[in-house]
Amino acid sequence: MDISDHLVRFLVRERLAFAREQARRRALVPAPGHRPLRARLGAALVALGQRLLHDTTAPERVTP
Repeated sequence: MDISDHLVRFLVRERLAFAREQARRRALVPAPGHRPLRARLGAALVALGQRLLHDTTAPERVTP
């Protein structure tokens, strides 16, 4: 019975070490297509600023 207990402990340690290594590697690489909120907000503000800068049409005056 001791041998099987040792074997189970060994296998558990091995699998935990493998799972931890995989989790560490996944944490280093960002998920594809996933950008943080700050990055998306920044890109939206930059795009808005560019649209405002390139909008050369003069505002129309409406006379009553």
